[in-house]
Amino acid sequence: MLVKTLKTNRPSAYIAFFVSAVVFFLLDIIIGTKPSLITDHPIFSSLASFFAHHYIWSNVLLFIISLLMAMGWNNALSERGVFKNATIIPALLFIILSSVFSMSSFWVCTFIFLFVMNKLMLCFQQERPYGLLFDSGFLIGLATVINPICIFFFILTYVAVVVYSTINWRNFLIPIIGLFTPFLFAWTYGFYFDSLPDLSDYYFSYVQWSPPSIEYSLAFLIWSTLVLLLFFFAIRELAQWLTMKSLRSRKAFYVFFAYSICAFVGFFFVQDSWNYLLLFSLPFTVLTANYFLFIEKRWWYESLFILILISTVYLQLAPLF
Repeated sequence: MLVKTLKTNRPSAYIAFFVSAVVFFLLDIIIGTKPSLITDHPIFSSLASFFAHHYIWSNVLLFIISLLMAMGWNNALSERGVFKNATIIPALLFIILSSVFSMSSFWVCTFIFLFVMNKLMLCFQQERPYGLLFDSGFLIGLATVINPICIFFFILTYVAVVVYSTINWRNFLIPIIGLFTPFLFAWTYGFYFDSLPDLSDYYFSYVQWSPPSIEYSLAFLIWSTLVLLLFFFAIRELAQWLTMKSLRSRKAFYVFFAYSICAFVGFFFVQDSWNYLLLFSLPFTVLTANYFLFIEKRWWYESLFILILISTVYLQLAPLF
């Protein structure tokens, strides 16, 4: 009954979404979730230190960002034609799946990538998407200034050019100009405050080969098993329905796939493997929302959704036991 309601845009669906967001926020407050912020960033160290030492404000900021991202991503998917019907499922899935991650720079980067994906989807059937490509490159550059691992996602702009627009030299040059614009600002900051050596050491030493390392527990194994099960069923469902989707929707899924590949490659070059998984939340919520929207076995998708919800709550409460 829950998923059936969430498939619509009824007031009850939005109430369920906001109640879920508040519940997960209160869980973070009760548990006292500590942020995973890097305080040695040459530009944002003061801001990171503030939130690292003030857990309440960190959780409040996390609640606001997650709420804005969930609603923004949900609206972008509807307005860009990824899903035909108005639904709140992508937003609620984002709230549920992202609630297990603490505050880190990956939250800010994922927030920026939401705008990047929206800009790239707007390139559909545009012969001269110069402004959109520049904005996308600029936003990826900004995310890279915050967290250097985001440089891997720059290839998304070229994938979007191939998928959505025409191939010419301007469409390949403009994203590069956008990418280096934030670097110019960062260089200006370093030059003015005499911190160029610190900037160079930080950015050139950050991206290094690092095999994934995640702490395992019973709660994590249960949660990850259910998430992987949902992932495989969603892939199977997408393969059956992809050819029946509209051209705009199919092309969007190609870009989501490219995003996932970029995130997968970066997974092997990051120290904080667990919080890095948050970057997968955007394409994963699209994939799983598509599954819940099109699957016909009501008893199955209701049961699976409830199990995902319970296992997520259990994973958050596990540190208390």
